[in-house]
Amino acid sequence: MSGAPLPVPAPALVDVSGLRIGIRQGSREPLRVVDRADFQIGRGEIVGLVGESGSGKSMVCRSLIGTLPRRGAFIMSGRIEFAGHDLASIDERAWRDIRGKKIGYITQSALAGLNPVMTIEAQLREAIDQDLSANAESSAARAKGLLDVVRIRRPEVVLRQFPHQLSGGMRQRVIIASAIAPRPQLLVADEPTTGLDVTVQAEIMKLLRTIQADMGLSILLVSHDLALIDDVCEKVVVMHAGACIETAGVEQLAKPKHPYTAALQRSRIELAAPGQELVTIVGRPPAVGSWQAGCRFADRCDMARSDCRQGDHPPLRPIGQGRSSACLHWDRLP
Repeated sequence: MSGAPLPVPAPALVDVSGLRIGIRQGSREPLRVVDRADFQIGRGEIVGLVGESGSGKSMVCRSLIGTLPRRGAFIMSGRIEFAGHDLASIDERAWRDIRGKKIGYITQSALAGLNPVMTIEAQLREAIDQDLSANAESSAARAKGLLDVVRIRRPEVVLRQFPHQLSGGMRQRVIIASAIAPRPQLLVADEPTTGLDVTVQAEIMKLLRTIQADMGLSILLVSHDLALIDDVCEKVVVMHAGACIETAGVEQLAKPKHPYTAALQRSRIELAAPGQELVTIVGRPPAVGSWQAGCRFADRCDMARSDCRQGDHPPLRPIGQGRSSACLHWDRLP
């Protein structure tokens, strides 16, 4: 007797495969800053992107919003499939219909993301006007409504103010309001709580979770805070030295399948005992673009063998249960 047909999984909203990003250096060879980025973001999914500084996280974010040229960078190869578009090959004209409209962006700095000489209302109405369904009569009401969505009190007062008159937490809420104004499908949040105190960080992350649930959008969240990632995300992508080295569900990551991920987990500050030194990752990450042969974590890994230092960097490979690892000996991890 034949069983019922298996359901066909829905295609991911974002599918990054073989992404390589370089920075131009005049007549010299481009400096590779991202070499092997491979991950997916499902519809309505919150995915965390973690790794040390210099691992390539922000460059991946910029590739998703089309601002690499502003940093002298470009996509060398690979694909970024988004809602039927390959973002790795479209021109600036096509980007105007995607950046800020279908893909929103939340910057690291709550102050740098706003224009200091424009009122909050003027900046929100600029974002609202990107939505073709908006009109002049409804823009003012929508601006106030957006401040209500991001839980800003007395919105009618805040709309008349300038960024310097607001606290860091309020400015970040305004940036979030601007990012969601055109009703995007994807929100890229590049360390959105940088510079905010712990209480405000928690409020901002709670707000993002609420907005994601209410609007059904997808979020790529970049952060160094693994506790925050655990609390907010459903899936995690770990980057090291320009490459994605592990992807897993957030609960699965409690049992890492790559030595670098295991080292990150051991160095979490909330695990430190009072009065004792923090656990740190031995050694230093390799200089950007100056990567040795084989696994780029081998010189800092106590599991490394001779085959770990040969050939190209190990590719990210499925290891079962919906997770992947770039470690040749992931099965030796406890």
